[in-house]
Amino acid sequence: MTGLVVRGKSCAVNRRFVALASACVLLSAIGASVLAQAPRSPDEERRARVLARIGDVTVTVGAVEDELNRLSPFVRARYRDPARLREYVDNLVELELLAREGERRGFGSDAEVRRSTLENAVQHMIRTEIDERITADSIPEADVLVYYDAHPEEFSRPEMRRASHVLVATRDEATALVEELRAADMRAFRALALSRSLDTESNQRGGDLRYFDTAGRGPNAADPAVHAAIATAAFGLAAVGDVSEPVEVDGRFSIVKLTGIRPAEHRSAAEASDAIRMRLFRQRREEALDRLVEELRARIPTEVHPERMANLRMEAPERSSADPDEHGEAADEIEETSGEGLPSLDPLRPEPEAPALPPE
Repeated sequence: MTGLVVRGKSCAVNRRFVALASACVLLSAIGASVLAQAPRSPDEERRARVLARIGDVTVTVGAVEDELNRLSPFVRARYRDPARLREYVDNLVELELLAREGERRGFGSDAEVRRSTLENAVQHMIRTEIDERITADSIPEADVLVYYDAHPEEFSRPEMRRASHVLVATRDEATALVEELRAADMRAFRALALSRSLDTESNQRGGDLRYFDTAGRGPNAADPAVHAAIATAAFGLAAVGDVSEPVEVDGRFSIVKLTGIRPAEHRSAAEASDAIRMRLFRQRREEALDRLVEELRARIPTEVHPERMANLRMEAPERSSADPDEHGEAADEIEETSGEGLPSLDPLRPEPEAPALPPE
């Protein structure tokens, strides 16, 4: 829990002693200005009353009131309980005491604290200068419809099927293997694919070809295409678990097992509106931030020497349970998820946006 403390030279901080956060600096200035003025109304007089004092720090009714009103209605309702409200005020005092001790011990000059201070100041500036002007609600409905019409592939998806297969050299070999594969559960099928399949791209995944459409195209442009004969065989199977007859694939033969069906999906403009609005909001926020950074680069001399990055030394990551085992299953899992959805290291940019349709 953090609190806002009105005082002349410093302000309350969080439990990690981020004592110089920009919000506090701004509120200190505001608080000093408010305290310097004589109350002009009974309400201003009420707000100016001292709720707590820690040394030269003054905590006013108005400062605590403003902080509480910034909370969500659900959280704010907790503090209608006098005991919880007293706990909140006591915590403000505790934080101020800890902040003073942190400053006295020199934590205010710690590199981590300075970095947190800078990030807080920048984020506060971005919220004030950009986020209060550009919001999801500020995106016109006409812009939403333009985006929807220009990107039909994002809101319609054909039926997709997932299959695994075993590729062998001859029809006789495939015919002899069909019944064994039909009797095998998924674990046994994977084992046979690993030991018998000639498809070196899929056999390390137990023959898994992932999802594809009737033309063998995957959901993502980078996905390897599935041979048309295999796609046709998979879409010819009636139910998950069914296994095909041998299918000729460029002179060799494949036995295909259907492992998943994803129905076709279409979303109307109304159904996709919220997702599009959020996407356009993030895009325009990013553009506004880029413009601001470009203006700063033009005004402030800036140098970057990328050739010197070769001098950076980073510790090698420790081996974890996600490292591939002898079957390559963990490696496949990493391949499926790499890149997409990883948290951003940039405190200014939003996290990767959710796609308009459920992720593959």
